Amino acid sequence: MLISFILATILITLMPGPSMLLVIFQALQHRLSQALLAAAGVVAADAILLALTISGLGPILHSSALLFEAVKWAGVIYLLYLGWQQIQSQAIAMKHSEDVQLDKQHQKYQNHSEGTEPYKQQKGAFWQAFSVTMLNPKIIGFFIAFFPQFIAQDQALWPQLMILAPLFLLVVFLVLAVYALLANQVAPWLQSAKASLWLNRSGGVTLIGCGLAASTLSRSA
Repeated sequence: MLISFILATILITLMPGPSMLLVIFQALQHRLSQALLAAAGVVAADAILLALTISGLGPILHSSALLFEAVKWAGVIYLLYLGWQQIQSQAIAMKHSEDVQLDKQHQKYQNHSEGTEPYKQQKGAFWQAFSVTMLNPKIIGFFIAFFPQFIAQDQALWPQLMILAPLFLLVVFLVLAVYALLANQVAPWLQSAKASLWLNRSGGVTLIGCGLAASTLSRSA
């Protein structure tokens, strides 16, 4: 049963979505540490939503049409905002594309500070992914449908949940971490100004597309 649960969780996490895309963009555009912080943000939001589901509040929240719509549209607006910010960043990159050559002193500083991104950037990576995941109104509904399939009816409920819930969160983080690692390996080939502009533009359009797709969600979907 646990093997089936792990495989199902892996397959579901592999499916593209806005949270996963944010992790990949962080790995491509910034550093691996920021991508892992974004993955941690996804897992933190999943943990809260999963706790709500297990506590019994999940079904209540999921059944509220008003709350569903409020969360959905908050998520749509946030995704559109992130997408627009991503597209706008390509204009900034273009404006400064001629200044990419660093002097030796600055380059030395950059190498020395490798892996020590400003706290604000790190926090931003975490909270963006956390917010996008929290504002996905379908996640609680998914948990309500997914977990009962792996609950043995002839065994106590809580001991099973205490195993399945942390295992789910661990698998999600590991899958996102693998995505981040793979994207980070590709990142060196996308450091030119042209590639950076293309990445920003395509990333922004993708996030806006996710927002528009989210606007069509319904509780019965």
